[in-house]
Amino acid sequence: MGLGTGNRGGSLTIESGDAEPSELQTFEISDSAIEAQESLAVDHQSSLTSPAMIEAVIQSVQPVESVDPSVAETIAGVIGQSVAAGGGSSMGFAEMSLSGRTKENRTRLAKENGGSEESELAVELALAYLAEHQLNDGSWSMMYGMSCNGECEPSCSGKDPYRYAATGLALLCFLGAGKTPDDEQYGTLVSKGIYFLQQSLRTKSDSAYWVGTEASAQMYEHGIATLALCEAYQMTQAKELKDSCQLAINFIVLSQYKDGGWDYHPGTPGDLSIAGWQVMALKSAVAAKLVVPQQTIRGVDQFLDKTRSGEFMFKYRSAKPSKSMTAIGVLLQIFRSKSKDARAIEKGIEYLAKQEPSRSDMYYDYYATQAMFQYGGPLWKNWNYKMRDYLVRTQTPNGHMRGSWWFDDDHSNKIGGRFYGTCMACLILEVYYRYLPVYGADADEFRF
Repeated sequence: MGLGTGNRGGSLTIESGDAEPSELQTFEISDSAIEAQESLAVDHQSSLTSPAMIEAVIQSVQPVESVDPSVAETIAGVIGQSVAAGGGSSMGFAEMSLSGRTKENRTRLAKENGGSEESELAVELALAYLAEHQLNDGSWSMMYGMSCNGECEPSCSGKDPYRYAATGLALLCFLGAGKTPDDEQYGTLVSKGIYFLQQSLRTKSDSAYWVGTEASAQMYEHGIATLALCEAYQMTQAKELKDSCQLAINFIVLSQYKDGGWDYHPGTPGDLSIAGWQVMALKSAVAAKLVVPQQTIRGVDQFLDKTRSGEFMFKYRSAKPSKSMTAIGVLLQIFRSKSKDARAIEKGIEYLAKQEPSRSDMYYDYYATQAMFQYGGPLWKNWNYKMRDYLVRTQTPNGHMRGSWWFDDDHSNKIGGRFYGTCMACLILEVYYRYLPVYGADADEFRF
């Protein structure tokens, strides 16, 4: 589950379903509120790297086709009721620490939290593979014909190349391993990727987006790209990224449906799968001290309640509860400060432990591994042993595709191709240091 076509014509989805709106009123965007006009690029000049490299990237960035702009309504009134990170409000926002990603801490935490020399080597091989498949304009694509003349297989089978989601996922892999624009090996590559996302961002009024409603997976792509851009800003503190991040976050705020969730496009009932990426982007924004409205976070909490099934499981739209949705729901509850000894957390973790890691569904594994890691203890150790060694064992060992992964028998992998599977597996193996444990000594730095 995760990436898939459902009934959306090759979009990033899971399956179709209906949802009943709740009473919470946030920001509903109807089709009539979305106007067609010429897109405008965010007017920022990046200084992430040398002027010569910047000019080269400018020349290579392909123009983005006109897309539907964001909603016409203003966010000014919303911002007036919002809270930034560290504001001391009742929402309890605090910094999400990424300090585990430094070179020294990464080595130590990988060892302390269950990583191995083999798993760390697998991460490095995955990064090398991703580096080889970056396009000249700094982006990545899930369609291999754009990056290596189809030498890799399988490519993505979706109708879009998902360039913004692909670029976001690749950047999250590099950033998760502590590779910033200052990195000696990958600094230029990371800078180009960040710059591509920033300069491809389209803005109108007080929000900005990458793709419009004509895109098959608009909010999937937006959430992933926003998360990557906000993490880049948090790690680099590059002031030229701040406005771009805030505008992208504003679009997430304005796209939230009245029941607190998000759909493939703004203004319709959504699901927990899409909401997971939006919430993680909002969380990163809070950690970077950007503005996130309290009402938006209250909506997230209500949406979690709406998608809950029984005491600890979660469902996709109106469907039966599933392990993938439960993994997302448990993790988001942890990040929303749910107590470790709360029955919803304890039972949810016990349920995931019984399901064990999947051998093909990396979307489930991605969220479940983070939830198990945050919970810790014997259940995490048992999970980690199986998950870690399986990924190390199944990574492609040689040839052009060395460092990548391909998993059969999962619809998401077919839609996203080898690139998607590689990014998700790499992120799973970075779990030991990507985010500090909520229930550990540094919990107050991480939880929001």
